[in-house]
Amino acid sequence: MRPVGVVVSGFKECSRTFDYNRESMVYMREDLTDALIGIEYFSHIHVIYYQHRKEDWFRLIEWEQDEPPITLPFASEPACQGVYSTRSPSRPSAMGSCVVELLKREGNRLYVKGLDAIDGTPVLDIKIYIPHYDAFPLAETPLNWCMGHDLITTSRHFHWDTVNAGLTLGLRTGAKAMRILGIGRGEAVRAEIAGGHFFAQGIEGATGCSVLRGNLFFEELHTSPGQWKLLLAGHDREVEVRLNDHIYAGASEVLEVDEYVLFAAVQVREKNNGEAR
Repeated sequence: MRPVGVVVSGFKECSRTFDYNRESMVYMREDLTDALIGIEYFSHIHVIYYQHRKEDWFRLIEWEQDEPPITLPFASEPACQGVYSTRSPSRPSAMGSCVVELLKREGNRLYVKGLDAIDGTPVLDIKIYIPHYDAFPLAETPLNWCMGHDLITTSRHFHWDTVNAGLTLGLRTGAKAMRILGIGRGEAVRAEIAGGHFFAQGIEGATGCSVLRGNLFFEELHTSPGQWKLLLAGHDREVEVRLNDHIYAGASEVLEVDEYVLFAAVQVREKNNGEAR
C-alpha cells in the first residue's frame, strides 16, 4: 500500500502519554494536492496511518516477543483485556487512526491538532469527519473502563475528543443535578436534555440515564449553550439546570470555572404522587 503522506511532528519518541493539544502537520504527496480541494472547510478529519515504529513501543512496554500482545494487563488499561477493547497503540495490524482538528491547509500541507502519530509516520488515508455520521453521543461505554481516572481523563475515555467543551459541560451539569437530588449514578428516574450531542453524552456518562434504558429523552439544539438545559428527576424531587450563554475554549476551561459561570438557573421541584408541583 502506497502512503498518501507523512506526519511532521515534534513528537519524536514513543511515550505512554500524549498531549492532545499538540499541533503537527500532515505532508501529503504533491500529486494529491488537488484531492485536498475543499477539505479546509471542515473542522476535523480522520487520519489513518501505519505504526512504522511499533518495535519502539514494544520496548517501552517491555514486550519481548516478535508479535504484538493481544491482551493488555498493563496499568494504563485497568478494565480491559483484549487489545480490541482498548485504545492501546499495540494493534496487531500496526494500523493507527485518529480524529484530529484541522487548523488550516496550505497546498498539500494539512496543519492539525491532536494527532497521536510520531514524526515520520506514513499516512495511509484521510477522510472528512461528519458529526451526523461519525459521532454517537449516546453510545454505551462500560463505566469501569475509566475507573481510577480524574474527570479530564474520564471525559477523554467517553469520547476521543479531549478538548470537547460540550461533553464536559454535560458531565458537570449531570454531576450538579445529582448532587442537588442527593443521588448517585444510575439512580435517576429520568433525564430530559435539550442541547448538543456531546452535551447529552456527558450527561449520560454522569447520570447513567440512556436511551437504551428508556429514561433519557434528547432534543437536539444547534445553538449556543444559553438554550441548553437538563431536567433530572429522582423519586421524590426533580431539578432543572439551565446553562449560561458562554462560549468555552475547551474542556479544561469548563472544568476550571466556577458554577456561577456555568449555570444560569437551577430550579428544584418536589413531586406529589409522581408529578412535579
